[in-house]
Amino acid sequence: MERTYQGVVREHFARHRQMVFVTGPRQVGKTHLSLAVEAAADRRYLSWDSFEDRDLMLAGPRAVAEELGLERAREQPLLVVFDELHKYSRWKPWLKGFHDRYKERCNVLVTGSARLDVFRKGGDSLMGRYFNYRLHPFSVAELLGAVALAGEHCPPQPIPDAQYEGLLRWGGFPDPFLKQDQRFYNRWSRLRAQQFIREDIREMTRIQELDQLEVLAELLRNQAGQLTSYASLAKKVRVSVDSIRRWTAALEALYFCFAVRPWSRNVTRSLLKEPKFYLWDWSQCPDEGGRCENFIASALLKAVHF
Repeated sequence: MERTYQGVVREHFARHRQMVFVTGPRQVGKTHLSLAVEAAADRRYLSWDSFEDRDLMLAGPRAVAEELGLERAREQPLLVVFDELHKYSRWKPWLKGFHDRYKERCNVLVTGSARLDVFRKGGDSLMGRYFNYRLHPFSVAELLGAVALAGEHCPPQPIPDAQYEGLLRWGGFPDPFLKQDQRFYNRWSRLRAQQFIREDIREMTRIQELDQLEVLAELLRNQAGQLTSYASLAKKVRVSVDSIRRWTAALEALYFCFAVRPWSRNVTRSLLKEPKFYLWDWSQCPDEGGRCENFIASALLKAVHF
């Protein structure tokens, strides 16, 4: 199934020279998207999680360019995909040097499961060198093909009951939605939760209290869509309110949840009021009403980001 953002990325590279950053939660389809943008002959994929690719990237931008054949003139720009490059502590200056030297000979697509504009702030700025796109789970509009590239809102359209019920029950992540198998969903959810807490949180943050963070994630999962009291969460998790604020910010940055704060003309007051937290994977909401509210909130967030 072709994702909406395949067309978005193709249009971007046809019109602009800036790099494309595609971020989003684990297993939302970033790798599939990057491999589907161009034909295999016009694309090279390098992953930081591959030992061979990592050694090549650590050798420097010129070594990568020589391996990809960028030192010689090309008729058409090559699409170069860097996956999970943000795990490298000096990824920003590395990427800046590569892009500035070879931007006329290649298009650069960077994917990552963390917000690339949040983590690893040290190093040179990439300001003006990239556009950031957030890849969301499937939505009603995407399944209908009703998302216009220009960003206009489309009028309501009917959707088959099976697709709607599938989205609500299995969520919008590609694997569980397409398979719609309970045993697979259980194993997929359990493994994804373990990888998120034990790998992403440990690698991308300085949080050491992983067991307590796991309790916080479970509390947010069970009260999705409800007003959140940091003091109440701190009491239940047995940490300070400041820790709860830092931990929820980390969970947001790693695409576990997102916050919706009360609107007010007074910006300071709206920031101090209690927010509501929703999950990127609304299928994890145990309460049926909370799941429906989370489903709608996710669709609205996707429209805003788009």
